[in-house]
Amino acid sequence: MIRTDDVAHLAEQATLGGLLLEPAHFPDVNAWVRGPDFADPWHRQVWVTLREAHTHGVVLGPIELADHMLRRYEPRLADIPRIHDLLQAVPKDPDPRPHARTVAEFGIRREIAGQGVLIEAAAVGAATHLEARPLRALLRIAGAGFLIAGERWADANGHPNAHLTDHLPTQLKAGACDLELRRAADKSLAHAPAPDTEGARANEARLVACLASHPTAIAPTLGWLRPGQLTNRAWATVYTALGEIAGRGGAIDDVSLATSVLLVAARTHTAPSLDAMRTAIEAEVCSVPGHLRQVVAADHLRLLAHNGAQVLRTGAANPATHVLELLDTATALIQSMSQTATALPDQIGQPPRSNLSIMRNPAIDPSTPQGGRRDGPVAE
Repeated sequence: MIRTDDVAHLAEQATLGGLLLEPAHFPDVNAWVRGPDFADPWHRQVWVTLREAHTHGVVLGPIELADHMLRRYEPRLADIPRIHDLLQAVPKDPDPRPHARTVAEFGIRREIAGQGVLIEAAAVGAATHLEARPLRALLRIAGAGFLIAGERWADANGHPNAHLTDHLPTQLKAGACDLELRRAADKSLAHAPAPDTEGARANEARLVACLASHPTAIAPTLGWLRPGQLTNRAWATVYTALGEIAGRGGAIDDVSLATSVLLVAARTHTAPSLDAMRTAIEAEVCSVPGHLRQVVAADHLRLLAHNGAQVLRTGAANPATHVLELLDTATALIQSMSQTATALPDQIGQPPRSNLSIMRNPAIDPSTPQGGRRDGPVAE
């Protein structure tokens, strides 16, 4: 079976070999190909050599490239015989642009997956310290990375786009392309515990039980956490019932709640037993709903980031998953995490901020309407 890595390697060879034979196409390719798009380190060295020569107005053919590589690297790293492999990979039509599009797409896919690692590490930090400011900062960086990837894909494939990246702060663009930042995120994930699904379900039950005796906290909780988002489906039924009672201004007592839960359970087909519900509510009478909201928000951030990053990695590795679908998934992930993070304070000791957009620049505001399916990049 054909391997993705083999196709990517061949495309890299054909691109570089085509640029040696048809250097006039270098400006077109240089507009949307980046060095990290080349998975093979030696191919990356060749690209950097060609790009620097082009910057100085020097055109390199195979012989000139060999000379520049020997001057730039020691003979072992220069590996001059491999230049012949580049030329051998060039098809009859030496135009490098079609193959460069393939190289760029593989690089963009790896870039999208890499931002997923950053998002997951950001969620770990937010859940550990129960504060949102560092999370929002890293989400801005990841959002900028998705925007850059989307615009590069659009440019490579001839789709018009607004080039919103031109309006991004320089530091933000640098952070989105910072491989060291992603490596640090990957290291922090290696030492972090895995998301605790069962613990999250238990914390959800505690929060819902607490809300039964703190009805004024129901509306603020519904503002960022909808019943359908709960992983504990039985207690999601109770949560729905509490919301319906609070919505019509009714009093919450054992009878009214049990009756409402019974009606909701007819639709959801799940609910805790009456004894279990009453016992849990009694146990949480003295609990603080604001604290439990933060605990549940932390759990949900971990689960959202972990599952979302896994979807991005799987989709990026699957050629059948369109790049635009990946960017749509990335947009939805940032939006969900942004909304969930409103339950956390900016910093420890500060109250949470409601209706907070993590990205003030409209170029990377996840709430910016996109108007349906895009042929261009995703604006984060």
